[in-house]
Amino acid sequence: MFKRSLILFAVVLSFSGCWNKDFQEPGRIQVAKKPTEAIIGGNFQRVWAATQAALAKLPMIRKDVDASTARAYVVTDWNRGKSDVLFHGFGENRMPYVIRYKLYVYLATGVGGTRVTIKNIEQYMDDSITAGVDFQGGVYTWIKTESSGLKENAILEQINKLVHDPQFKGDAQ
Repeated sequence: MFKRSLILFAVVLSFSGCWNKDFQEPGRIQVAKKPTEAIIGGNFQRVWAATQAALAKLPMIRKDVDASTARAYVVTDWNRGKSDVLFHGFGENRMPYVIRYKLYVYLATGVGGTRVTIKNIEQYMDDSITAGVDFQGGVYTWIKTESSGLKENAILEQINKLVHDPQFKGDAQ
């Protein structure tokens, strides 16, 4: 009888570790949201050339431009980087989560310049148990998270800087 109770206690104890965990992983810090859309003063062709130059280091899976309507878009492939807001650990030992992100960049002629909109799909990898999601063929899975807007805003600033740089001789393709 004692042996049976001990086994039952061990089983209950082992299953209790699978339920809701009190610690929160990943650790999230708050950052000020940055704009992910801007009207950039300059003609469409120059802004399009600057956009391509700003995204040149990222692999692209789709790029299309319609010069007659002055609209264009770019879709990058998944890129790896470090999160701006998700961290492992606490205090000074915090380390950013490895993330992957995909950018959707839209351009259209607008009032006062060319409207550039950047949408970032961002995901972090975590184990299914910690994340509380269903298994999808492996213990680890990519989990969608909200972007901070910092990456998108940095690209917008780079495009704006290139457009207004007299030395920039971008060739729109």
